[in-house]
Amino acid sequence: MKKLIFIVIMACSFGAAAQRTYVYGVVRDSTTSSDLMGAHIQNIDAGSLTSSNTEGKFKLPAQVGDTLVFSSIGHKTLAWVADSTWFTSDEIEFLLPVNTIYLDEVVVGEFPEYERFKDMILEAQPQDTTLKIFGVPQVVMDPYPQLEKSEYLNPVFVFFHPVSAIHHSISKKEKEKRKMQHIRKTKFITEKARLKFTREWVQENTKLEGDKLTSFIAYCNFSDAYLATSSEFAIYELMMDLLPKFLEQYEEG
Repeated sequence: MKKLIFIVIMACSFGAAAQRTYVYGVVRDSTTSSDLMGAHIQNIDAGSLTSSNTEGKFKLPAQVGDTLVFSSIGHKTLAWVADSTWFTSDEIEFLLPVNTIYLDEVVVGEFPEYERFKDMILEAQPQDTTLKIFGVPQVVMDPYPQLEKSEYLNPVFVFFHPVSAIHHSISKKEKEKRKMQHIRKTKFITEKARLKFTREWVQENTKLEGDKLTSFIAYCNFSDAYLATSSEFAIYELMMDLLPKFLEQYEEG
């Protein structure tokens, strides 16, 4: 019995391994085209990891649809989704741009007053450090500092800031600000969703065209809120999961 279980496990292991073949590639600097030694390459679908040698070369098991994440010290982390051309070429070139940080000019002067300094901190927009999937545009988040009704009527806020709570409740100016915030927030979510889920991006990843492409986008029926709050990779995975079901129904009907 133990022998039979061992044979089954080994057969399953070989079957899973057989689905993936080696991808041979080289990692280079996108500006100088110099080889990057010690770059990390991870297949997040297979859970495998390797690094490039002194010539920037590597090999890693993969199959069509796997996502490979490339990272190297001093360079931006990028990800590519494997396609069929990877397995018909002797070597695939992957270019990583330098992760350069440009600082704005600083003029030394009088230190701002406390209230102005606090406003400057609140208005500062942090850089989006989410993982960038190759071919998908990055989207910058926009802060909404205006208090919502549920916040300024919160018993804890009312207890510690009674004057501010009354001000936010009766001030016409604050009410107008909240209306404008709601409009801006709705517009921001819509714009961010459209940037992530474009017709061109769906076509590039699904290879669908024309009416079939339009029907698939409608079939996905992703809400703006979902697209705005989900990562590009999560959207890609869900979209590709829906694709076989869509094709089956489209051919039937």
